[in-house]
Amino acid sequence: MHAVSIENLLFSWAGQRPTLDIPGWQIKQGETVLLRGPSGSGKSTLLSLLAGINTPQSGSLNLFETAFSNLSGRQRDRYRADNIGYIFQQFNLLPYLSALDNALLACQFSKKRRQRIAEQGSSAEATATEMLQRLGLNSTQIEQPAHTLSVGQQQRVAAARALLGAPKLLIADEPTSALDAEHRDTFIQLLLELSSQNNTTVIFVTHDAALSSYFDQHVELNTLNQAGAQS
Repeated sequence: MHAVSIENLLFSWAGQRPTLDIPGWQIKQGETVLLRGPSGSGKSTLLSLLAGINTPQSGSLNLFETAFSNLSGRQRDRYRADNIGYIFQQFNLLPYLSALDNALLACQFSKKRRQRIAEQGSSAEATATEMLQRLGLNSTQIEQPAHTLSVGQQQRVAAARALLGAPKLLIADEPTSALDAEHRDTFIQLLLELSSQNNTTVIFVTHDAALSSYFDQHVELNTLNQAGAQS
């Protein structure tokens, strides 16, 4: 099964030339992909389409054999909550909630995520606690408000929130940009290990080509995007 299947996708912002013109791209379920591209190449636009924030003007974008780009806005919101984990570059944590409560937000908006955890014989709180511990937070830090944590610790909370409830797809938007090389590599290894346990497909956006050895597929957006290649 393909996790992502794109055919003849075209997207333009209002009044502008096409930002994305992608004839085709497929990612297999469970595959890990490093996606690179210079600033302005359309990475953020592509991620907004993969997350269902925007839809292409033409062409198709299928996620796990669901015609994602054809769903209504409400249907895309539900599909995203149930099946897509997202690690934002700025993490987007709620500052006065604890690390644990931030991680649990993923399950508060998705019954399916809670069901997946229950099917494994656990609770959302226990699973989130275990995941945060594996990501390197101690029991005190797990109960601390997010704004009191270091950048690296906040990053791990964001990863736990994205992965809780075994989403089918994980999108990580340059989540290691603020880390030194040692912490960056440790984080990526843990992220991919936790993703692999649930056969989660990973799309990891970065400027750093040195990270490509960690991933199954290394994709330069300009090789996919005819609009970018022509500009």
